[in-house]
Amino acid sequence: MTVSAETWLPLGPLEDMEEGERREVTLPTGKIILLIRAEEKIHAVCADCPHQDTPLAEGSVEGTILTCPLHFWQWDIRTGEEVGLAELPLEIFELRHDNGEWFVRA
Repeated sequence: MTVSAETWLPLGPLEDMEEGERREVTLPTGKIILLIRAEEKIHAVCADCPHQDTPLAEGSVEGTILTCPLHFWQWDIRTGEEVGLAELPLEIFELRHDNGEWFVRA
């Protein structure tokens, strides 16, 4: 598991995200992350596949398993760990909820 840890950046309110929804967010650092609501929680992962930089927002999500649309690599979005064919972990980001606002450590 790889967790980025530098500074907390604001994401704003995310309560309107529906189950299974994915949302790409470009951070002030230029890094693009993918927010995913699954199992009533919001998860943050790298927006691109670590294999060939394919946009993971175009992939599918079943439960907490994210599948890349290009080569069908899969990861558990809670941990970034590989599932099945995947040979590389997926970078995940820590989220914090404070007074109705969401923040990501990146």
